[in-house]
Amino acid sequence: MTADPAPRRRGRPPLEGRRDEILDAAVEVMAARGIEGTSLAQLAEELGLSTYALTYHFGSKDGLLTAIAGHVETHLQQEFDGLAALGDPSARTLVTGYWAKYGRTGAAGSTRLWLELALIASRDPDRFPGFLDAMVDGWRRTIVTFIGDEHPHAEQIASIAFATILGLELLELHRPGTVTETTLDGLVALYEISAGTSQAGQV
Repeated sequence: MTADPAPRRRGRPPLEGRRDEILDAAVEVMAARGIEGTSLAQLAEELGLSTYALTYHFGSKDGLLTAIAGHVETHLQQEFDGLAALGDPSARTLVTGYWAKYGRTGAAGSTRLWLELALIASRDPDRFPGFLDAMVDGWRRTIVTFIGDEHPHAEQIASIAFATILGLELLELHRPGTVTETTLDGLVALYEISAGTSQAGQV
């Protein structure tokens, strides 16, 4: 018995940029409602779209979630890369700048969604292929690039920095307002001490 051919898309092609608009709105809804508890029909209703419109663009709920995973990760990376491209890409500029964006209205929901996607991907790697690699290794590579590949302990410092920022995000989700400017100053100081100590040990 042969498999049925894939259904053909009907109707007009999507407007340019429409897919990204849907993803932006879907991220907000999923961040508020959670992934597993929201059906495609419920999401379509929240977005003011038909279920057909979502399947037209993404094929299925998992197809949409895969696109959301990439969308969220790309957005976070672009924010960090944008900070790194500033004229003064110091550790303090990167940390405080990133946290200022994280602390904006709705950002906690996006972080919660990011972590929820990571948990699902850890249980079923085939569901969101490459997401954990982008989340962990991608961020570590970004931090290594900032530190400098030539630094003898860049990989170790990047791992510690990533883990610390992730921990602070979890703390802020649990107890909003806990991460203060003083907390961020401490993070920057720890980074500067570890980088300085590592370099001094090589002299």
